[in-house]
Amino acid sequence: MTGPVTAPIIDAHAHITSKEFAEDREAALHRAWDAGLVAIIEAGDDVAGGRRALELARREPRVHAVTGLHPNAAARLSEEREALQTLLETGEYVGVGEIGLDFYRDRATREQQFEAFRWQLELAREVRLPVVIHSRDADAESYAELDAWAARVGRYLGPDREVGMLHCFAGDAALAARYVGMGFLISVPGTVTYRGNDRAQEVARTVPLAAMLVETDAPYLAPRPHRGTRNEPAYVVETARFVAALRGCNLNEVARATAENAARLFGFSL
Repeated sequence: MTGPVTAPIIDAHAHITSKEFAEDREAALHRAWDAGLVAIIEAGDDVAGGRRALELARREPRVHAVTGLHPNAAARLSEEREALQTLLETGEYVGVGEIGLDFYRDRATREQQFEAFRWQLELAREVRLPVVIHSRDADAESYAELDAWAARVGRYLGPDREVGMLHCFAGDAALAARYVGMGFLISVPGTVTYRGNDRAQEVARTVPLAAMLVETDAPYLAPRPHRGTRNEPAYVVETARFVAALRGCNLNEVARATAENAARLFGFSL
């Protein structure tokens, strides 16, 4: 399908309060709504980012805020812990994240990352919010942590609601299937459109639509044909279009299914 999307579609993860949107944030939001988006999940990476995300969500009801301490910021846990918990206890956020493990960079030690990750997983259960998971070069370690946590807490948001999402999922199809079985949604980013990204494309072909999200991670990871430029929420339509082509189905089918999944996970109505 080459035409516009007519079904609801949601960007399940973006950073439009980042400095890259300082000059045209409102215009980028307007382009998103014009492209057919009905919601954007805006992620904060720390307390300051969480406050910015919430400020935007208060002003624009189609933006929903999540916040957490990114693994690259895990060294600041002691100084941010109290404020982060206070934010998440306000009832104004729809999720905890992005949180997890990132062994690609060394901005925090592995011990610091594990401590921050485990504390935030428990906090999510306490405040009854889903988690948004960041995992980079840490597939085995992230899975072990989440498997143990999920076994302990179960479907703490209810039997028909998932416990979280794997943001910018970069694992293989077998790992995706295990996460789906644990109660997670798999979020497909724009990198799935890149030539030669066979592993991501296999994930997008095989994960059930009922367990899939689409995201931009704007301003990063722009899909083709925008690769190499700043990403923005409107471009999530191109990712959904590519996924539909991979699966041999209609763009609107992917858009609607992934939008329904996002709304269910984060607890709001389309």
